[in-house]
Amino acid sequence: MTMFSAQRKAALVCALVLTGALAGCSTGYHGHDSGIDGVLWRQVASFEDPLSPNLFDSHANEPGAYLDALGIADWDGTAASVAHLGLEDGGVALYDITSTDAAVELSVFISSGSRSDGLTDEGHDYKGPSAVITCYGINAHFRPGATPLVDRIIFDKCPAALVKTAPKDAAFASGEVFDG
Repeated sequence: MTMFSAQRKAALVCALVLTGALAGCSTGYHGHDSGIDGVLWRQVASFEDPLSPNLFDSHANEPGAYLDALGIADWDGTAASVAHLGLEDGGVALYDITSTDAAVELSVFISSGSRSDGLTDEGHDYKGPSAVITCYGINAHFRPGATPLVDRIIFDKCPAALVKTAPKDAAFASGEVFDG
């Protein structure tokens, strides 16, 4: 191998490592049939299900009432404030909240909390991540005399400061994994 080809191979390896780091090369789950562990799915659902009616089927007719009905801790985006959210055992936090007289935009972070050791739903030893996290955006638009029109935006990652509240081996799961 010549010096030139060795340098080229080293550069290629560095480029691949950098690309992998930027892409977040960790276990992830995407789509409705993602293969996510049933226990972790139910742990996320235990946090998301109580919130969903207030997000998607709200009877609030203005942004302030909509936000009040959510009743979830909001994160101000600073690393120092993450500890006050109490996400160590799983939970929900709202962030990037903005509103006008006719609209609300916000983001939702959900952590499953740690999965207990044990068997999968199929009776096999569990060998996957100890937790999952998900994030998605919500846009709610308000019209006089009508319930809000709400859209969900699927994200492909969560804010690093919130991710750090989950176990180190936590996997990202896109929002549509939990549909259904």
